[in-house]
Amino acid sequence: MNVDVVMTAAACRELMTARLAVPVDDAVFHLTGPGTIDCLQGVLTNDVAAAGSDALVWGAVLTPKGMIIADLWVRRQGAGALLVVPAIARERVRDVLARSFPPRLTRATDVTGQVAVRWLLGGAPAAVDGADLARPAGAAPFAALVLAADPAAVDARLGHAGWRPAPSSAADAARLLAGWPTLGREIDDRTLPQEVRFDELGGVSYQKGCYTGQETVARLHFRGHTNRSLRGLHFIAGAAPDRREVTHDGRAVGTIGTVGRIAEVLVALATLRREVAAGQEVRAGDAAATVVDLPFDPARLLPP
Repeated sequence: MNVDVVMTAAACRELMTARLAVPVDDAVFHLTGPGTIDCLQGVLTNDVAAAGSDALVWGAVLTPKGMIIADLWVRRQGAGALLVVPAIARERVRDVLARSFPPRLTRATDVTGQVAVRWLLGGAPAAVDGADLARPAGAAPFAALVLAADPAAVDARLGHAGWRPAPSSAADAARLLAGWPTLGREIDDRTLPQEVRFDELGGVSYQKGCYTGQETVARLHFRGHTNRSLRGLHFIAGAAPDRREVTHDGRAVGTIGTVGRIAEVLVALATLRREVAAGQEVRAGDAAATVVDLPFDPARLLPP
């Protein structure tokens, strides 16, 4: 099985302590028009209207049955917004916007390649000349998001302000350590928001009005629970899993998503049956692992 994230102990410590500017290859859509916020309210799991005119909000667009099409970040810009979307979901989100947003109310323009995205780790400056600096309204795997039309100039300004450039792999590592689900790994078209920590990470509002897929999400929240949830795995003695299926006492209980080697410790994110508790031992093929709560504790991953 491929290891998605590989970090030395020194690189992991830098990720946790240094000021880093990380390029992220996301798609970006610019929404304009008098009905932009109302239209977003009708498709996003989170409450964009209540967040404020310059907020950065994380949520998801869903199928009518409540399954995740894509998670995304909404950067409000007054009555308009920028959507920052995983690159693999670019076409699917474009279809949702075309199908759900009347042109007389809001117009969606794909500005991917025209607006560069940077994650800032380790803090955020007060402002960045020539760029839009956005701090998240809630939990996030980064300290701030930078959106810029001239990335070279912005990278130079960030460098002068003390933010060192980092490879895009640092974003994958930050996501893994934070226990943040990734589209195409932990999230597919059969995933419900509550199965991949959307409640814990503040990606769903239960006070806002209706949106596509809300009935399923609200029913689970108020009347029941999901049968599985996103957890962490620490593989024992560094053994690498040779399959994605996770078993406990010989019974299939889940599936591995992102796999990472942090220093000498092999870890993974896995969607597991809710009855599998933290501290229990599971297996992925011949490899044994201990189930842990998320986010990961770096003190358990790094040598003294």
